[in-house]
Amino acid sequence: MIKVFIVCNCRIFLKLLDEHLCAFDNISVIETLSYNETEQADSLKRTALAQKPDIILFASGSQWPNLKKKLQCVRKRFPDTPIIFLSSRAESESMEFNVIKWGAKGFLSSTAPSGILIKAVRACYAGEIWASRKFAGRIMDDMGEEKLFAGAGKSAQEIPGRLTRQELKVIMLIASGFRNAEIGKNLFISENTVKTHINRLFKKINVKNRLQAALWAAKHLSSQKAHTS
Repeated sequence: MIKVFIVCNCRIFLKLLDEHLCAFDNISVIETLSYNETEQADSLKRTALAQKPDIILFASGSQWPNLKKKLQCVRKRFPDTPIIFLSSRAESESMEFNVIKWGAKGFLSSTAPSGILIKAVRACYAGEIWASRKFAGRIMDDMGEEKLFAGAGKSAQEIPGRLTRQELKVIMLIASGFRNAEIGKNLFISENTVKTHINRLFKKINVKNRLQAALWAAKHLSSQKAHTS
């Protein structure tokens, strides 16, 4: 059973989300609160803190004042619980990028088909990130093409692990929570090719699983942009 805690600044929208999610046998809505109520200790003691939620559904329009602060406040209260941001407005891809950067594990618009919300809940519950292809493309542009391993000016033979450019992209997506099928779609390669890349890079960096690969990436990826000539 997936236990969902809904935070929403619109009472009508909150009620509709509750009714929709409760229609599924394997999903249980343990509480629905407005953001102001999440700031009240008594409300949290009798609800989500008493029953640890598996997923937090954070529903809001982008114009909600102090959105970043409020999202991060909920994230601070539930540091281990994936947050899915559901926007009631049509958003630009920059909004999706920012929300996930602020700590959400998923992003979708309320204009999406109702079945998409359930898929997002189940995917994030399984440890994945629910994001658009455009988001993954921006991650590749921001990280894969502009950022290199520590020692960015070194030759390919000197890069830790001696990973290829494609393997760099694969391991960054692994570290971001993407599964093989999503990696394949975002890199426009088959799932079998993804598996081949993963097997090769695991051997190169001497790890046995995705968690170890993500930890390796966190240690060796540089936050500095590569210098270009």
